[in-house]
Amino acid sequence: MQGNRIRLLASGLLMLTASGFAQADALQPDPAWQEGKLPNGLKWQILQTPQRPSDRIEIRLSINTGSLAETAQQSGFTAFIPRIALTQSGSLPALQARSLWQQSIDPNRPAPPALVSYNFTMYDMSLPNNRDDLLKEALSWLAGASGKLAITQESIDKALSTENMVKTWPANPQDAWWRYRLQGSAMLSHAPGTSLEQPVDMAALKSFYSKWYTPDAMTLIIVGNIDSRSVSEQIAKIFGSLTGKRTTPATLPTLQPLKSDAVSLISNHLQQDRLSVMWDTPWEPIRDSAALLHYWRADLAREALFWHVQQAMEKRKVKDIGLGFDCRVLYQRAQCGLNLDTSGDTLEKNMALLSEELANVREKGLPQESVDALIEQKRKELQTLFATYARTDTGVLMNQRLRSLQNQVVDIAPEQYQKLRAAFLGSVTIAEINQELRQMLSQDMALVLLQPQGEAEVNPKTLREIWGKHMPVDVPASSVTPDAPETPAAPDAGSNTSGK
Repeated sequence: MQGNRIRLLASGLLMLTASGFAQADALQPDPAWQEGKLPNGLKWQILQTPQRPSDRIEIRLSINTGSLAETAQQSGFTAFIPRIALTQSGSLPALQARSLWQQSIDPNRPAPPALVSYNFTMYDMSLPNNRDDLLKEALSWLAGASGKLAITQESIDKALSTENMVKTWPANPQDAWWRYRLQGSAMLSHAPGTSLEQPVDMAALKSFYSKWYTPDAMTLIIVGNIDSRSVSEQIAKIFGSLTGKRTTPATLPTLQPLKSDAVSLISNHLQQDRLSVMWDTPWEPIRDSAALLHYWRADLAREALFWHVQQAMEKRKVKDIGLGFDCRVLYQRAQCGLNLDTSGDTLEKNMALLSEELANVREKGLPQESVDALIEQKRKELQTLFATYARTDTGVLMNQRLRSLQNQVVDIAPEQYQKLRAAFLGSVTIAEINQELRQMLSQDMALVLLQPQGEAEVNPKTLREIWGKHMPVDVPASSVTPDAPETPAAPDAGSNTSGK
């Protein structure tokens, strides 16, 4: 098989857990993360990582504003403001600011210095370790860019004549699939990175900046081997002078439920057809043990399904096929998809095999030994939890934290995670997994076919007909009758979790 991967829902790698499954107890945040809030409203979070003394120091400043805040006359403002910022040195001498930025890009994992989307603007810095001087300079520059930006005709002209280093999320807001997914959402008409209308209205730009770039809409996150007490004092001193207060609430981006249609779209970056069988549900934040237990059970069922489908395709000796599984949280929706990469002449045959296998799982469930094997793997992974955590670099830890905040997931200590994940894995039953799969596969799913430019188009109705022969949607999800006995899955002394 080619391209096998699983991108699981929610956020961070190892840090989700609960304080008990019997009741919906609130999750307690990991005390390793220090948090604070300045009188002007700016929030900060610091994770000191003495276990990673040689790692780079990761800094992110997130501002709760993006293209959704723009009116038609303000289109492009949120992407242009950081573009201006990146041409200025703030309180630093110009040569010093230039040197700072040269050193703040990780050569092994380069990232754009600024990223804008529908609901956020983010500055990204990655500093060499043991450089307290650079850290102080970085904080000074960020404070100037986020609250003291000089917007003049000269600074506008300079930004327009300088290479644009600001990127957007998604990277291509005009992608055919992405625009299809945005149907019914206000985001469709507020793409980040829209070109500015010129000449730029300086007064309107300054007004927009003062309205949306206020300290109470900012969160500063730092991960690295630093003195957290000293850094928190620097934050208070450097960012405490920022003024302004948000008077207009930011628009919350949301997606409509995914339509259960069959559609064919043209993609410019694929070499062969990709068929995605997709479904989505409302995303529930993970703040208590009940939400966590529900997520873990569904997550285990999804991974067991992918394993099973992979093995079934191999047993059928299906060749020249790439099978992938992709789950993610997108603007209040939890979206999953089984992806089938195949050539156009075998598309219908392979789709029939896939739908037949999914129907078989829906009706009969997975065998006990298949789920037991996955749980045993999770137990082994859980036994290496602390070794895995020690190897997790600061860049990964930062990205996990950002996803946790975005998806409203409480990060807790790895000690708690290990204990409670072990209890979950020792108590989950095959009946629960099969019931979860029955409910999952009884939804009316979307069939999305992405085809390379220039290839003969496939009629999506044909795919829907093939799908409907095996996967009718009028089967009650509550009537699961798994073949396997309702017994606990291999209660071992070890515990497992994949840390996904």
